[in-house]
Amino acid sequence: MIGIKNALKFHFLCFVFLINACGYAPTSQISNKIFDEKIFVDVQINQQDPKNSIFVVDTLRELVLNKLGKTPALKEEADDIIEVKMNNLSFTPIIYDENGYVIGYKAKLELDFKVLFKDEKEEHITTSGSYDFAISPNSVISDTARLEAIRAASNEAFDEFISVLAIRGQQNAKS
Repeated sequence: MIGIKNALKFHFLCFVFLINACGYAPTSQISNKIFDEKIFVDVQINQQDPKNSIFVVDTLRELVLNKLGKTPALKEEADDIIEVKMNNLSFTPIIYDENGYVIGYKAKLELDFKVLFKDEKEEHITTSGSYDFAISPNSVISDTARLEAIRAASNEAFDEFISVLAIRGQQNAKS
């Protein structure tokens, strides 16, 4: 009879094998192939929506530090420069209660990324992210819910940005 420890070891090894076989790589590992060590992130504040733009600015700077594991730098000292512009942010009602009050929204965020690499190559990528969230009936979207929605949508858009860069990098390496 196989012991529980051995069964757990077997399942863990199967999981590790499956992850490796699928070609999974963490974002920080992918980013090491794309970016050099020092990155300058410039997020433009949308003049039509400055309050929400500030949430996007903070979130994207945090994502560069946490997900990419790169060192933030001044523009003059940076190896690579990422310029981000918020194109559109919308909050659309998606769920109504029995009285017709909105109780669920979808936040949708569209970002334009322009990357200037040290070797003077340039990439333009437009991505989007979304996030569904609930609110109390007959209420407005709180700042906390708005911030959480913007963070989640920014995170999704940023992941798409890294994925597109990684795919383009693989395609360029093959050609």
